[in-house]
Amino acid sequence: MALLRQRSRPGESGFRLTVSRAGDWTGSFIDDLPEQVWVKGITTAGVANIEVLFKKVVYVATGSGIGPCLPHLLAAEVPSRLVWATRGPRATYGDALVDEILAVQPHALVWDTSRHGKPDMVRLAHEAWRDFGAEAVICISNKKLTWQVVHGLERRGIPAYGAIWDS
Repeated sequence: MALLRQRSRPGESGFRLTVSRAGDWTGSFIDDLPEQVWVKGITTAGVANIEVLFKKVVYVATGSGIGPCLPHLLAAEVPSRLVWATRGPRATYGDALVDEILAVQPHALVWDTSRHGKPDMVRLAHEAWRDFGAEAVICISNKKLTWQVVHGLERRGIPAYGAIWDS
């Protein structure tokens, strides 16, 4: 995964772009990062924007799902707790990104699947929700796991949200 930062001067606003290695094009993009990237369009609202409806939320992410969660975690507009399962977080995403996440989420559960295998994400999400006293859970993952987490928590009476993949 590559984390691109806008080259801005102090005091100027900037942005980040995360790119996950998903095939030949993204792999070559990451291996030979361009100096500039043209981005068409405007920022859109994702499912995580629902956080503002609640006093406390739990973010559940797997792999590069951390990308869409990151702006919300860093902005910290709503108190949150992170549960992130990914393969080799420091090797894959770099120390700087993991350290930045842990600086704003010191109680985050970062589960290294290469060391500990795949976890029961419904159980981990439920425990984080209970222990943190959250009102809702927001899941950013693949379709299968998002549905497992959302439906598994909803069956327990916990408000849970994820992408709907309806297009």
